Amino acid sequence: MKKIIVIFLIAAAIAAAIVGYRYVNQRPDHLKADEVIETMRLLIPGLGVETDVHTGDGKDPLPVMTIDDIDIIGCLEIPSIGLMAPVKTKGKSIDGFVTYISGSAVKGKLFLYGRKNDVFKKLATLKPGTKASFTDVDGIRYNYRVLTQFHLKKWDKAKAEYDMMLYYKTDDDTRFVVGLERE
Repeated sequence: MKKIIVIFLIAAAIAAAIVGYRYVNQRPDHLKADEVIETMRLLIPGLGVETDVHTGDGKDPLPVMTIDDIDIIGCLEIPSIGLMAPVKTKGKSIDGFVTYISGSAVKGKLFLYGRKNDVFKKLATLKPGTKASFTDVDGIRYNYRVLTQFHLKKWDKAKAEYDMMLYYKTDDDTRFVVGLERE
């Protein structure tokens, strides 16, 4: 009996240390993004599965789900860079979240914004052919593959040639853009 109690106490201490380390080393908004992802996993079927699965066509405009007072339209996943982030509706950026700017997963030209030193910190490492997915709040998954990346001075979303564009600002006039096509 004493042995079981000791093992239990050691396991509890290790778990507490892991949780404490994670809390100390993450900003509060990243904890919020993690909490939102965990809630999304409970509510959205198949979230977090490999991007090879396409689950059909969804609605346009994209449906919205409110979690912790944040309006969410889906989840962006790029497994090769360890990215799984909730996508929120337009408005102020929040650490750990991707922000929807415009477009449609159904019709194309889906524009998503993230901060360079935050959720999109590894975006520039993506290579052509890299797989990505966007899953809406109804569980409809849209699969994409990276075609190109470039810097853009004049930002004209209307002339976009890609089904999805991920971007961050490098300065007030320039955006780093990754163009993806739907598979």
